[in-house]
Amino acid sequence: MRLVIFLLTLSALGQSAFAETVITGDQFRVVDGDTVHIGSHKIRLIGIDAPERHQQCRNDENIRWDCGRVATDMLAGMLESADGGIRCVITGRDKYQRLLGTCYANMGDGGSVEGGIDVQKALIRSGFAVAEYADQYIPDEEAARKAERGIWSGCFTRPKKWRRKHRDCD
Repeated sequence: MRLVIFLLTLSALGQSAFAETVITGDQFRVVDGDTVHIGSHKIRLIGIDAPERHQQCRNDENIRWDCGRVATDMLAGMLESADGGIRCVITGRDKYQRLLGTCYANMGDGGSVEGGIDVQKALIRSGFAVAEYADQYIPDEEAARKAERGIWSGCFTRPKKWRRKHRDCD
């Protein structure tokens, strides 16, 4: 019983270690539509799932397009436009040991990234990511779907399902 209590306490302490971690920077590399490197830190944007780099979607005329590449380019363009840099609030790690965080970008007048736009929300509202693992972005996904933005302009396979289907093909 003591071992169980110790392990639960240790687990709680491990999670709280991320509670106040913030990573900022203006030097970054976009890996794909929901992952970015800031310095040596690989950060997975929490609460969203973007099409994979090689994933294709179909538009309203049933023509294939590289939605994964476009989602990656959309994130890169958004972050490159952030004249005040980016700030990611880290809340934990995923099973691949990537940091999980909510990232913000200043798109304004060259000030700091305190505040800034929620990058995840912007990607979902533009139609280049879906709400996944968190309910806070569902209204944004519904708005993108209703307006037929991005991947919602036609037919697509949800990224999670696409990865399962293609995991042995890489």
